[in-house]
Amino acid sequence: MSSVPPQDVAKAWIALGQMLARSRKAAGYTQEAYAPRVSYGRSTIANVETGRQRVGRDFWARSDEVLGTGGRLVREYDRIRLASSRHVLSGTAAPTACHVAAEPSSSTAAEALARTPGTDYLMGEWNSFSTLTSMLAQQRQAVSPDALLGLIEAHRDCLSTLYRKAGRAPIRADIGAMLAEASIVASRLWSAQGNRALALAHCAYARQLGDRLGSRRISATARIFESNLHSEAATLIDADGDIMIGLRLLDEAARASTDLSPPARARVAAEQAQAFAALRLPREAAAALKRAEEAVNDLSPVDCVGLYSDWSSARLHVYAGTCHLLLGQPHQAVTVLESAVQMLQHDHANANVALAAAVDLASAYADAGELEQSCTLLGATYDQLKAGGNHRGIARAQRARQRLDRWRDEPLVLELEEQMAA
Repeated sequence: MSSVPPQDVAKAWIALGQMLARSRKAAGYTQEAYAPRVSYGRSTIANVETGRQRVGRDFWARSDEVLGTGGRLVREYDRIRLASSRHVLSGTAAPTACHVAAEPSSSTAAEALARTPGTDYLMGEWNSFSTLTSMLAQQRQAVSPDALLGLIEAHRDCLSTLYRKAGRAPIRADIGAMLAEASIVASRLWSAQGNRALALAHCAYARQLGDRLGSRRISATARIFESNLHSEAATLIDADGDIMIGLRLLDEAARASTDLSPPARARVAAEQAQAFAALRLPREAAAALKRAEEAVNDLSPVDCVGLYSDWSSARLHVYAGTCHLLLGQPHQAVTVLESAVQMLQHDHANANVALAAAVDLASAYADAGELEQSCTLLGATYDQLKAGGNHRGIARAQRARQRLDRWRDEPLVLELEEQMAA
């Protein structure tokens, strides 16, 4: 959707409220009976249905679950949010968060906003914070972690200050959601820099924050990325990765599937497939990949933002190829990963995904006995990972190098070892 005038956004919120009213009535609920099922008061339901009040994403996700509307309400909410954020970006500068945080007055911006009846807390200036959070999350796959880490930590610190100052204001939950997402992005960047302890700490903080806020979506998202750290991407990065901790966290995340967007559901299933493949459970891996494929088929552009901006059919191809690799099916892995690398070749927004796919393809070449292709691809990819300061990617490449041990005395392997040791 292109930049939308404010009056059209307002009409869209009214239409969403009317959609809720129709769905509620079709399900046989009065406003009084429906309100406690979504943990809101009857007056709030009445205000939302007439467009006088706007509530956060969790309300719409819960409504979809209670009314059995198949995610239609939350998708429309996301569509309107995207339209309104583009309006903000086209006509409004982002607020200076640190200035707000340093304001000496006891009446903070969060408190002032909270006193405005019927305010949509993620519209206007606050939506700029949400947009910035999402943009930083999206850039993690395209920008060097060294360049991005300082920005995301500064943004996270500002959100943390605002979260504390919000007290009991209604906006506190929305700021908390942004703080959790920023913490997960920081986790991915610390991991890329090789600091596993800080990466795990940031994810654990986001998970606990989600649990404290009662947000199944936030809690599940934190568990998805925390599982990846514990399993070390199902041992493709570190032989000591604990796959069972990763699977348990994924199972907990899957329980909130009705609150998750299609790419989040796809990521849960794809990570499960990879873990099952590492455990040599082909039937379970295939079933999980099928679930991931079904979720990918539900993707729309509005879903693929922020932490899930890297999701597409190409991303699923990477997971499928890796599963073949872990199941000891190198020739199938080569076929699927070659396709994935080709699909990602010009996707500059997901450069790190493309590099991971190339490393896995080099591993597949090695297992398939294709020594020259493996060494050539692994060497070229390693140089790019090193230039970008991606330590997690470098660890993945070093694990891939171990698959060449049977040719350790071959000139190509000796040359690669020298290159990676430099």
